[in-house]
Amino acid sequence: MMTRPSLTPVTEPTPAGPDAALDALARAIWAHGRDRGIRAMEALAATAINRRYRSPGRTLADLVRDPALFAAWDPNDPRHAEMQAVDSTDPAFAAALRVARRAMAGADGLVGGADHFLDDAQPLPDWASSLTPTASLAGFSFYRA
Repeated sequence: MMTRPSLTPVTEPTPAGPDAALDALARAIWAHGRDRGIRAMEALAATAINRRYRSPGRTLADLVRDPALFAAWDPNDPRHAEMQAVDSTDPAFAAALRVARRAMAGADGLVGGADHFLDDAQPLPDWASSLTPTASLAGFSFYRA
């Protein structure tokens, strides 16, 4: 009699790497920019890449998952559950994956070296009050802090 091998759950964390970074970046830019178009997602991706270059010792995946950069990673954010559930069958997420791949490959952004962004609908935080935006696009302002 033939038996099927049993499946054993993997209890170790998924290794960090390009796939983890790509997924995290695509989810973040999808959550924050999908309703504002490709250019907005490109600008958000460029901001994350710029911040990565200024954050030695942190992986892109860890940096992008920080709610201080992309609030949708906060479990209390209203976008969080939807961001976690989306997959590449969603056309906007498929586009976010393409944008994230280009950004990670070095495609230049539209944000003038910005490493922070704000939704223009939100109040201006103290850290941004003394800074001049490097770019404004699709309802976001971008800053180099």
